[in-house]
Amino acid sequence: MRTILALLMVAALCVPAFAGGNPNVKAYVSFDQSGAGGLVHNYTMTQYVGFNAYFCFSDLDMGLTVVSFMINNPLAECPGLFASQSFTNLLDIIVGDPFTGMSLASTTCRPGPVEVVGYLNLFPIAVGDCCVVILDDPDFPRWVVDCTLPNGEVDFYCVLENGTIGAGDCPEGDCGASPVEDATWGGIKALYR
Repeated sequence: MRTILALLMVAALCVPAFAGGNPNVKAYVSFDQSGAGGLVHNYTMTQYVGFNAYFCFSDLDMGLTVVSFMINNPLAECPGLFASQSFTNLLDIIVGDPFTGMSLASTTCRPGPVEVVGYLNLFPIAVGDCCVVILDDPDFPRWVVDCTLPNGEVDFYCVLENGTIGAGDCPEGDCGASPVEDATWGGIKALYR
């Protein structure tokens, strides 16, 4: 029942959306262990010392209420490096799974300009190289719903930088690759018709 209510909330926030107030929104992975979302994209781990990879969204001129993305699975992709991993949602609602696609929603406006929406806690049992990567949710576009009243408007984010652990050969961000364009909700629905 909670999942259905969460999906309804996400849909209600997104249905009337038009081009939004966050035209330059960017996603990135931060290893700033203060949790403030500083631009720290590289991390050198120490065996048996847990750490967090934070998922951040910046350039939020009109705040954030909903975001959709997926992350890679370092436990599976870097065998023997980590004993455990766990994702923590820092917003109010999570629909889906971090490793197969999720939408995170807040019941109040997160004003920005930088918002940390969640983190992946990793506990290393060895030292090596790995990546923490922001990926596209297979069911939803790269969208961020802003705080525009009454129901929020949609913008699409680009990935500024993924997280590199050690000397990992990690995918680069795509913010400079191609422009990110605003779209109407009708345009988004038309993609799936």
